Amino acid sequence: MIRSFGIGSTWPFLAIFFEVNLKVPILYVGAIFTSIAAVSMVFSLIGGALGDLLGRRVSILIGSIVGFLTYISIYFLVAGNGSPLYIAIIFIVSSISGSLVFPATTAIVADVTSVENRREGYSIFRIMVNLGWAIGPVLGSFLYSTGVGNIFLFSSITLLAQFVIVLMLLREPTRTQGDSIGEKRQYISFDKFLIIFSIGTFAMTLLSSQFSVTFPSYAVLRGNILPYEIGYIYAVNGIVVVLGQYPTTRITRKISDLVSMEIGMVFYSLGYLLTAFSYGLPSFIIDMVIITIGENLTSPGISSIVSKIAPKDKVARYNGFNMMINSIGRALGPSIGSLFIFFYNFNGLRIWASLDMFGLLSIIIFSYFSRSVKGTRNSVVNEHI
Repeated sequence: MIRSFGIGSTWPFLAIFFEVNLKVPILYVGAIFTSIAAVSMVFSLIGGALGDLLGRRVSILIGSIVGFLTYISIYFLVAGNGSPLYIAIIFIVSSISGSLVFPATTAIVADVTSVENRREGYSIFRIMVNLGWAIGPVLGSFLYSTGVGNIFLFSSITLLAQFVIVLMLLREPTRTQGDSIGEKRQYISFDKFLIIFSIGTFAMTLLSSQFSVTFPSYAVLRGNILPYEIGYIYAVNGIVVVLGQYPTTRITRKISDLVSMEIGMVFYSLGYLLTAFSYGLPSFIIDMVIITIGENLTSPGISSIVSKIAPKDKVARYNGFNMMINSIGRALGPSIGSLFIFFYNFNGLRIWASLDMFGLLSIIIFSYFSRSVKGTRNSVVNEHI
C-alpha cells in the first residue's frame, strides 16, 4: 500500500511529463513505455525465480532498493535539468523494481490462502494496493503543480519506506519446500494451461495497457483535460477499486474466475470505446469508472488462476512467467496505441474501436482455455477455475 502511494503519485503523469515537460514526441513516448515493459518481461522471470528459490522477503527487499535508487536519481536529474535521454534510461531501469517485487507479493497471497478463498485474498490485496492509487494521484496533482520533480522524490521516499518495513516486519511465509535436492532449477515453467491462459491475458493487456499512454494523451490533447486533472481521473480508478473490489468479488463468488474475467473484458472494451465520445473531466471520469469495473472483474482472477494451476513450489515462477507474457503486452500496447493515434490523427472512434479488438480476442482465448481445463482430470483445476 505504501509503495502504491508513491507509484500512484507518479504514474498518471509520466506520459504527460515526457510529452509536455521534456518535449518528447508521442511516438518516442510510446517507445519508452515499450522499453519499460520489455525490461519487465526479462526481470519478471528472474523475480519469479528469486521469489521461489531465495524467498519472498529477499526478492521484495532487492526490488524496493532498486526502485528507491532509480527514482531518487530521476529526481536529481529533473532538478538539475538533466538530459531527457538519461531520464528515460533510468525510468526504464526502474521497471526492474516491480518485476522483482510483484511475483513475490502475489505468491505470498497464495501462501496464506486456501484454494477456495484465493480470489477473495487477491481482492483484499488489491484493495490495499489501490488505497495508494486512490490517494496518490491526487497528491501527485498537487506535487506536479509545485514542481514535477517532487513526484519522483515522494515516490523514492515511499519505496525506501517499503524496504524498511519489509526488512523489520515481514517474516517469510510458511510454504511447501521449494526445489528438491538434485532437481534442475528452471527460470521458465512450461505448462500447457499456463501458456494458453497467458496468451489470453496477453491480449487483455494489449487493451488494458492503453491506461498508461493512449488514454491520458488522448484526454489531454483531444478531450479538453488539463494535465493536472489527469490525477483526479486516476484517483477515481483507485477509489472504485477500494470501494468496489470486495463487493464485486462477493457478488461474483458463485461464478468462476474465467467467467468473471470475460465479463470484465466487456466492461474494459465499453469504457475505452466511450472515450471516443468524451469531452471534459466528468465524461472521462465516467469512462474511468467503467474501465475500473472491468479491472475489478479481471485482475484478481489472473493471479488466482495462475496460482491454482501452479505446483506449490513454483507459484512465484508461474506468476513470473505470466507477468513476462503480460509485460510483452504492456510493451506493445502503448506503441500500438500511439501508432493508432498517429495514423488515425486522433479520430477517437477509429482508435478505440481498433483497440477493442484485443478485448474480443482475449474473450475468445479465455473460452478456449475453459474448454481445455474441463478436459483435465485435476479436480482443483476443474472446480475452482
